Amino acid sequence: MPRPHRHSSPFPACFRPTNTNITTAPPPRISANPNLTTSLYDTELGLFGLTWSRNLFGRSLHIHLLLLENSADVDDYNLSFPAATTPAFHLEIKPFTFWKKRGSKPLVLNGGKTARVYWDLSRAKFGSRPNPLSGFYIAIVVAGEMRLLVGDSSREAYASSRATTPDKNQIMVLRREHVYGNPKLYTTKVKFAGKEETDVSIDYRLAGDDPRLYFSIDNKRVLQIKHLRWKFRGNERVEVDGVPILISWDVHSWLFDDDEDGYALFMFKFEKLEDDYFNLEKNGFGFGFETNKMRKGLKLLRSGRSSSSSSLSSAASSSSCSSVMEWASVEENELKGPSGFSLVVYAWKS
Repeated sequence: MPRPHRHSSPFPACFRPTNTNITTAPPPRISANPNLTTSLYDTELGLFGLTWSRNLFGRSLHIHLLLLENSADVDDYNLSFPAATTPAFHLEIKPFTFWKKRGSKPLVLNGGKTARVYWDLSRAKFGSRPNPLSGFYIAIVVAGEMRLLVGDSSREAYASSRATTPDKNQIMVLRREHVYGNPKLYTTKVKFAGKEETDVSIDYRLAGDDPRLYFSIDNKRVLQIKHLRWKFRGNERVEVDGVPILISWDVHSWLFDDDEDGYALFMFKFEKLEDDYFNLEKNGFGFGFETNKMRKGLKLLRSGRSSSSSSLSSAASSSSCSSVMEWASVEENELKGPSGFSLVVYAWKS
């Protein structure tokens, strides 16, 4: 594998700490597996978001549909958080109670169209992640055409739905992973540049009074961030096998905030060569749903440790300027056609 090349980006002035005498708090430890994942798929009809989550009582699947007003015009995306009328599907997966492992359900879409969600989890195999590993399918059919198909049982999905194949294949453009604190090393897998699944790792270390971040791809270190008390928020571009990757981080909450429900954020943006912009404006599609699920999970965790639990506050950064937490919505908010794939990791305190 070619040696990664680093390209530094200048830090805006608002990324510099205003008080150099702030003491560094012990960092939370990151657990080995996510508690919630959301995958965003670009289709001819719009964006489809699949959120898998797990807690003490089981797992769940939630599907958001954000449709284009005119399916032929991708510029019609309006990717603010879904309104109450946004089509959605929810399925509870509880191992010790009855739940519908196979079935279908209609969804009324904007403009009077009807979609139908098909699912079969009767043979699904789960591991330590929220989503199943194999033996399942999730399908969405509109006007007799397969618009979204996730899972390894595609033949069964087509047989059950009797749908026709789409003219345009779905593309995963973003995956968000939320994790509660535990070990300091977090590793997940992504596919890029036509490769098989590749390991992506985030390693947070304390070296005396100088906490550091290490980012690795395919078990090779591609970026090291020293002096995190000064560089607690920023981004740098690296190159792996000819693919430019923009790595962003925001650990301000870990280092300086007392908020119990704060989180650090890390983003890997596997870019196309012509793609080089960020948008700091809008919230991510479905992100509010995810944070609500994570906060409920935090409340369950803390109630098990103590009979009294403090009320949860907002998990936004306390700094006054735009943070990397806002950068995470770039893929959803500027999809003028898919511009690459982004992996976003939220490491919550617990």
